[in-house]
Amino acid sequence: MNSKSTHSFDTVFALLIFCLFAGSSLFIVLIGANVYRGIVSEMNANNETRASLSYVSNKVRAADSRDVSVEKIDGQDTLVIHSAHNGSDYQTYIYLHDGYLMELFTKAENGFTAGDGDKITPVSAFTMTKNDNELSLSVSGGDKSRLSLDLFLS
Repeated sequence: MNSKSTHSFDTVFALLIFCLFAGSSLFIVLIGANVYRGIVSEMNANNETRASLSYVSNKVRAADSRDVSVEKIDGQDTLVIHSAHNGSDYQTYIYLHDGYLMELFTKAENGFTAGDGDKITPVSAFTMTKNDNELSLSVSGGDKSRLSLDLFLS
């Protein structure tokens, strides 16, 4: 009888150790998954911020420097890029609206209303200043990281 009692105690002890090991393993996997999710979320936010700044800088570089201006329209700073296609004048407006960097490409005669255009990327802040031949752009992403870029227009 003593042998049976020892044998069942060994079995229960082995099962208890196995359950403890399985629970610890599951806990470690869940912690790792949460850390990974946080890293991926932070990388995506950083990439969106960098992509928005890169997008705007490429638009500016593609234009003639004389055609780039910063104008205050409807109370907000707006990057305006003037262009001509097939004998008509067009304007590209790049601005911040409702948490998104927006772009509107339209004929110059159509004008501009905030909210018009396409959403580029979500951002929390977008500022720009132009002094002579220097255009300073600054973007803040959803994670509040701020990136800035100075472009020298020739």
